[in-house]
Amino acid sequence: MCGIAGWLGTLRNGEICGERLAQALHHRGPNSHGIRTWKEAGLVHTRLSIIDISPTGSQPLSNENGTVWVICNGEIYNHHELRQWLELRGHKFRGHSDTEVLPHLYEEDGPAFIKKLRGMFALALYDTRSRTLLLARDRFGIKPLFYSSSSNRIIFASEIRPLLGMPGVNRTPNRQAIHDFAALFYIPAPETFYQGVHALQPGEVLEAHFSTQGVACSPRYYHQWNIAPDFGMTLSQAVDRADELVMAAVERQMESEVPLGALLSGGIDSSLVSVAAQAGRKDKLKTFNVGFPQQEYDESWAARAVAEHIGSHHETLEMQAIPGTWENITHLLRLAGQPFADTSIFGVNAVCRLMRKHVTVALSGDGGDEAFGGYNFYRWITQIARWQSLPASIRGGGRHIMPLLARVGCVPDRLPKRLDELEGADDTEVMQNLFCWVRKEEHSRLCREADVLPIRRLFEPRWIYSLPSGASRLEHLSAHATEVNNRLLLPNDYLFKVDMASMRESLEVRVPMLDEDLFAFGLTLPHHLKVMGRTSKRVLRGVATRRLPRSVATKPKRGFGVPIDNWCENSFKTQLRETLLDPSCQLNEFFQPTECHRIINAFSNGDVLPDISREGLYNRAIMLLSVHLAISET
Repeated sequence: MCGIAGWLGTLRNGEICGERLAQALHHRGPNSHGIRTWKEAGLVHTRLSIIDISPTGSQPLSNENGTVWVICNGEIYNHHELRQWLELRGHKFRGHSDTEVLPHLYEEDGPAFIKKLRGMFALALYDTRSRTLLLARDRFGIKPLFYSSSSNRIIFASEIRPLLGMPGVNRTPNRQAIHDFAALFYIPAPETFYQGVHALQPGEVLEAHFSTQGVACSPRYYHQWNIAPDFGMTLSQAVDRADELVMAAVERQMESEVPLGALLSGGIDSSLVSVAAQAGRKDKLKTFNVGFPQQEYDESWAARAVAEHIGSHHETLEMQAIPGTWENITHLLRLAGQPFADTSIFGVNAVCRLMRKHVTVALSGDGGDEAFGGYNFYRWITQIARWQSLPASIRGGGRHIMPLLARVGCVPDRLPKRLDELEGADDTEVMQNLFCWVRKEEHSRLCREADVLPIRRLFEPRWIYSLPSGASRLEHLSAHATEVNNRLLLPNDYLFKVDMASMRESLEVRVPMLDEDLFAFGLTLPHHLKVMGRTSKRVLRGVATRRLPRSVATKPKRGFGVPIDNWCENSFKTQLRETLLDPSCQLNEFFQPTECHRIINAFSNGDVLPDISREGLYNRAIMLLSVHLAISET
């Protein structure tokens, strides 16, 4: 796990820029850094030593004759198999780093080498012979990669902030990104907050060529997922296969020459990962979780039950030990490099801070919900499809009849206000309604009018759906929800959050539930193997009943949230109000002051608005604060 950066094309003072980029990424790789420059290019690497911690693992790394150079952030889990094949082909290696297979694999397969990689990675490869730079990101978007390009150069980095210090990067706020962010609470790739900076998307490779005419860039996808439900599969068969794949995925990701532990939140996914990790060790696995004094947020009991079950050495960090001050909150928001409003980033960072005192590598349960149906919206779409099929005379009963329908399971029990917005809605509109934190009416009140594209465009289907011709509306909605969850929410929110929160502490987090084989298997599950009634994630729950204490295997899913009003100090709320309600605040350029003031005053005063919960107010307040912080740095 590391930080990478570099450039291709015209860049003044390349050596100085290289050192500046390395310094900006020091927290991602504090052990050492390496810089390799040519007249027209440069590669920068900051190292967190994990595999081949000797000098032979230092990057940039090259092939035998030094014509192909690579830097990589992440881990290539199938590097042993690739190395064995390459050695049979005559390639010679200096060390045993996973990254060292990359330049040799490129020699064999050219740009198509990326398709053979299994792992989490953001990489850059420079071919000195053709003066070609390749940038690539893993299939899920576990590791981030950002770039700024023009006709005469491209600059890239693992984070946005290092790019902002480079000459010629346009830092003008991107109105489209702000418009999207106000609805989603994250900015979807390829957009970023800055007009001059873009994000490489999951499963994408960008090829850049340098010539006397300048630098020509062409991005393309090297991978696309296919949702192909197997309607002949039984629950028992699915549980058997998932059990095998989970154990294999964790075993594949256990390699490390430095201390390794697990982030054991108490949920099913992190618990299964911890069980599998302990099964492959003779010594006690170190496991960690975050505890809260508020019972409705705390799952320490479940984490302890699993730790006792597997015999791990467990520690709990009390969230109150890291107070919600103005300094702590704004510091982490600034480090994200652009506006970000998933408030669980503060809890994730807290546990990463604790873990880094004991381990350098952490296994996480992130990614298990995405392909196996672990979120509430997988239940809701069942009820939405059912409700939309009811006669118009019943649907016309409106909100008076919705509570009754909710009690008998005909409509989502937590979505009665949204249902009247779904009258006649197509699949894309249903997805927009489910996945936007701020829905249409409020979004139009909040945002100033601007020449931007509609939010709807983000929810149009783009993946391959191999559904039979007679597939039900529910199966189409389920496939569409799975795509949106994995294409938008997972890489731009959940994985981005984990990367920022962990790498701030120089901690590598691996996500075995996003193993390629395990995830692809999840995409073969028809909806009834994901959700039935109120039971979600049926297949992984089946695995859990075999390997976890019953109390943990059968407990409802709970998101990783923070008890806002107890954690945020009153001084934070006071300073938030003073800062964002100041007449000189530049938020007024993008948002309607009346709506902003309503949100900020309600949150700061501890009030409840009829249409927004306390948690919703906090998320909106952080959304506005993070935009303000980003504007102040342009």
